[in-house]
Amino acid sequence: MSGVVRIAGQGLAGTLLAWALERAGREFEVYDPGHEASASRVGAGLVSPVTGERWAVAPGWAERAAGAKAFYREIEAAWGVALLTDLRVRRVWRDEAEGRLVRAKIGRGELAPWVTPAGLEADAAWIEGAWRVDLPALIAAGRARWRQTGFLREAALRPDAAEMEVGGAFGNRPVIWCTGAAETRVPGLRPVGGETLELAVGGAAGDLPPGVVRHDGVWVLPVGGGGAWAGASFIREESERLERREALRASVRRQLADCEWRERAVLGGWRMTTADRVPVSGWLAGQEGREGVLNGLGSKGTLWGPGLAEGWVSRIKRLAS
Repeated sequence: MSGVVRIAGQGLAGTLLAWALERAGREFEVYDPGHEASASRVGAGLVSPVTGERWAVAPGWAERAAGAKAFYREIEAAWGVALLTDLRVRRVWRDEAEGRLVRAKIGRGELAPWVTPAGLEADAAWIEGAWRVDLPALIAAGRARWRQTGFLREAALRPDAAEMEVGGAFGNRPVIWCTGAAETRVPGLRPVGGETLELAVGGAAGDLPPGVVRHDGVWVLPVGGGGAWAGASFIREESERLERREALRASVRRQLADCEWRERAVLGGWRMTTADRVPVSGWLAGQEGREGVLNGLGSKGTLWGPGLAEGWVSRIKRLAS
């Protein structure tokens, strides 16, 4: 297989896949009409070594974290854009039962080196070694790059149009669907909504300290220029939207009680997820070499995405050999 690889969608998945193909010397085209409904456009890009209500090591951390961070550093150097910020997370537990759980895990060394006795407070613990990728900047920089080089087609690629080529076959121009909620191509994926609050923080007390995330089940992330993001909600049904939004606001009021702040906007988008929230990546059944998918990245996308994109380069090389 030596033809052009077509990438449908240029959110996080499509951007990482396009870069992986570009640096491998593979021909590609990106089809994307714009990002108004993209979940990646409003994604925080947070990566923490310890996550979840059970304070567990993030899934895939040992296998993926170092390689993913190096992948983004490589993009920064090649594109001349700043993307990565190292972070500390001050995470407050909800109740004393959660506090006992955390103290016990720290005592057994289960969370070292990221959460240690030195980071314990009366109602919280510090998580070291977190980082963030500026996803809006990443996607915008990729779009500008591939528009300039002619690799971007500012239109949607639809399955019916793609299948009309070469008498109904993809021939040597495979399609990888990275279209999020726009076109899943995979049974079992379902859309979920997410919202993030965009805040202005400052005044007499000054801006939030850079590089420090506040977290009580909702994270508050400084984004510079007196701004912050707070989120994110997980909306399974539209009827939940207002309740989830008010929960975000209640958390912001608690966590920023020492600050002056106001809400600038509610940022929202739709993404796809599976029941186990594990990303989907590979050829579609019976379509090897013709039609594949990279979707359902969700909250794991920033950490898992680079490795999954590199996996696609390996698949395509195997077919070409």
